[in-house]
Amino acid sequence: MQSNIVFVTLLAIVLLPGSIAFGQTFEISSTDQTVPAAGGTASFTATVSIEQVTGALEETKGFSFAYRHDPALLEVVGSNPYAPNVVGDLAALNNNDGPDFIQGEIFGDGFTIGVIYGFTDQTQVITFEVAKPMIEVEYSTLAGALDGVTEDVVTDIVQGNDLGTPPTSTVVVIGAGVSAPADALPFTITIEPAPPAPPIVFTISCGDQEASFSSATGVGSFTNSVSIVEDVAPGGEANETQGFSCGVGHDSAVVTATAVQQGPVLQAMNGGSGAEYFQPGIEPDGCTVGCIYDFAGIDIATFGVATEVLSIDYDTVAGALAGSAPGSSQTTNLTPVAGLGPNAVTLVIVVGGQSVSMQSQAGVVTLVATGGFNRGDCNDDGNYDIADAITLLDNLFLDGEVFCDDACDGNDDELKDIADAVFVLSSLFVNGPMPPGNGTCAPDPTEGTLGCEVFNSCL
Repeated sequence: MQSNIVFVTLLAIVLLPGSIAFGQTFEISSTDQTVPAAGGTASFTATVSIEQVTGALEETKGFSFAYRHDPALLEVVGSNPYAPNVVGDLAALNNNDGPDFIQGEIFGDGFTIGVIYGFTDQTQVITFEVAKPMIEVEYSTLAGALDGVTEDVVTDIVQGNDLGTPPTSTVVVIGAGVSAPADALPFTITIEPAPPAPPIVFTISCGDQEASFSSATGVGSFTNSVSIVEDVAPGGEANETQGFSCGVGHDSAVVTATAVQQGPVLQAMNGGSGAEYFQPGIEPDGCTVGCIYDFAGIDIATFGVATEVLSIDYDTVAGALAGSAPGSSQTTNLTPVAGLGPNAVTLVIVVGGQSVSMQSQAGVVTLVATGGFNRGDCNDDGNYDIADAITLLDNLFLDGEVFCDDACDGNDDELKDIADAVFVLSSLFVNGPMPPGNGTCAPDPTEGTLGCEVFNSCL
């Protein structure tokens, strides 16, 4: 308030007593703006200009005005006594030192300003034949004013007729100290809210794979890899995570989980000792994991690419698969889920100390029944070597016993004879072709008169 009294007193010195202009009028204005919000706030600069709009062009020596804004939305940035940045012809006065006097006051709902170009040098004048920028006023939204706002906010900044004590007049000083009337035109500010942050999307998935089991006994085992990946927008960065929890469900009639291990990214944490808290649980219909990388928050993990976090060991349910035809297969799903275990473990990952739900992608495990025989392994010892040729010759000429004629049919012509021994020896010693299908357990694809009573190496 003191600053406003000082300016009114100084302005009275410049004005001639009772001198009011009747021909010249002025407009004070600032352009409308559209301002983007960022980080929950918006800031902008209003450049205020003056233009003479009626009467013969006059030299001016000072001016005063006030603008009012919405006190629930905006504030003028600065401190009292208020001296905004000067620009253009106003800044060029007094050999670029600016006006001799510029002072105002900031209020909760606006500001006032008064300017005298020169106290003694009456040659310091400005003409406003066109709109000329004079000052720059910095505005900012109040903290929290844009919280929850999803649509444009439109607000007007208008002439403040009653700001200041006494109220600041909106005038321009012309000639020998005549007060010319002026209008401070309203201007509109449109604040565009920041677009909503893209959702944080993580997906936890089990890998697709093929595993085998004995067609005779139904016994088999395999290890499945569980990975996490974040959907990162182009140009974005993966979020740092501090831990996760999950369940992985399975069909208890087909497989059972036997062990859960940390993936390589977790094993490397805390100097190679692994995640500081890692608690697996095994249930009849799945397994659960709770993991905190580091209680101090030093070790973190990002998942911009799919990264293995768990490996889970499974056994087949032998009774359900025993007696399957060799080469036959069936599929079963491994699915990351929430709600497993006595405490209904959640399917979440921790970002910035907050839980973020993860999407789930099941893995398909194709269980293939092994059995049949390994062509060429005539002695059924699991190897393919000269002993198989000897076993075949012993069976052909010395009544030696074999239990799988198909395995001894090295050339797969559906005959068991000396040609098979020649074929086997040729493949072993003179780079001849290997027996068809050698090295794998499978039924005979060209089934004929030969049979296979038992082949233990493929059970």
